[in-house]
Amino acid sequence: MKKNKYFTLTIMTVVLFISGVSSLDSNHFLNQDEMEKYLKNAPILSIEKDLELGRTNFWRITLNDGKKERRAIFKHVDRPRPHILSDSYKYELAAYKLNKMLSLNIVPPLVERTINNQEGSLQLLVENVITERERALKKIKPKNPQEFKNDLDLINLFRILVHDQSSDTNDILIQLDNWKVWRVDFSMAFFPSSDILPESRIERCSKSLFKNLMDIKNRHLEKELDPYLNKREINGLIERKNTIIRTIRNLIKLNGEEAVLF
Repeated sequence: MKKNKYFTLTIMTVVLFISGVSSLDSNHFLNQDEMEKYLKNAPILSIEKDLELGRTNFWRITLNDGKKERRAIFKHVDRPRPHILSDSYKYELAAYKLNKMLSLNIVPPLVERTINNQEGSLQLLVENVITERERALKKIKPKNPQEFKNDLDLINLFRILVHDQSSDTNDILIQLDNWKVWRVDFSMAFFPSSDILPESRIERCSKSLFKNLMDIKNRHLEKELDPYLNKREINGLIERKNTIIRTIRNLIKLNGEEAVLF
């Protein structure tokens, strides 16, 4: 949720993610490449429009490849910066691409697809989930508290990296059968700032993400994200990446590696 006036719209989006019937579940989950291929090529059975008024105006798409029926969310609004109320499906694509580049697997599979002559992003629905907000309100304890905390810390760092100003825990989805944690809704991310989000703190990071942040080349980021982000947005991302790396290094010096990296 980006602003209070968008609260109802965000809740509606999350409800549609939760209500997926034959979508993304751990028992039938293909690998990323297979799922992307499915989203790109599976025939469309139905399109439900006008499910959300205002900001994203997404469509709900039902797909069936003859083996499995799944549902997905199609976002087509494209108001990139410098629009004042910037909101674009291309930021969703950039977030998913970056998530893959860093080997995170915290953003549900998503592809670019044209539906009804409309270009947009198509993301698989996540089923059998609760939001982190709902979990906290109901005081539901995770199966493995430490693993769950690690997942939330990864999502926090990724949100800082892409400068998504939404701190809404309705954007964090938890699969009930295996406690897999996902983060959705990045259509307003990648604000072109070098600053770390003021309300967010960098405290911990996985060893693999820290290594990947250090290893990834700026020119690789520029090449892969150029279709979705402008120059200022990419430069802001690179500067935030460097700030995160410096911050983690300083935390390690101050508190020791075991307290910072997991």
